[in-house]
Amino acid sequence: MKILLFLVALTLFGCQSAAPPTGTPTAAPATPVLANQDQGWFTYFAPDGKYSLQFPKAPETKFATPQILMLACPLDKLGSNLSFVSSKVEKKGLSLEMLIKQTTGKFGKDIKVVKNEPASWGEYQGVKLEMEMKGNRVWVHMILGKDYLYQLIALQAPKATEDFSAQRQQFFSSFQFTQK
Repeated sequence: MKILLFLVALTLFGCQSAAPPTGTPTAAPATPVLANQDQGWFTYFAPDGKYSLQFPKAPETKFATPQILMLACPLDKLGSNLSFVSSKVEKKGLSLEMLIKQTTGKFGKDIKVVKNEPASWGEYQGVKLEMEMKGNRVWVHMILGKDYLYQLIALQAPKATEDFSAQRQQFFSSFQFTQK
């Protein structure tokens, strides 16, 4: 569970500064496929073929190991962005009940959970969160897959001159599990 909280905190802070987690990455996953969509959006297909999701433009890989993948797509130069993190979880290590319990409180002294609700994505369960952190507004969808925790994260910087709600909604609704 510590890795979950670390990844969320890292994403909240790190996507603005692009600092990867500590540790040396091992072999990165195969290069993902990005396909141009009609609306100008790009579809990211996981290297293992398990899922896909869309970004307004090609995302940048911030960190990649066989256990963790972090992608980010800036929306403005002020720090607003869309991010995706997938992290391998131990089979007995994380349950939906634990995920909900851990996300009902605060993640840290500067992070306030505004909204927390259980959600489902097909056969998979998870949590939708809305948080505030030092003026930043953050929306996180955590999906507990078979062996992975998937996190779709939207960060709205306090100085953003635009509300990226349309981009946020398309990003969140585009995530889907695919059949191999």
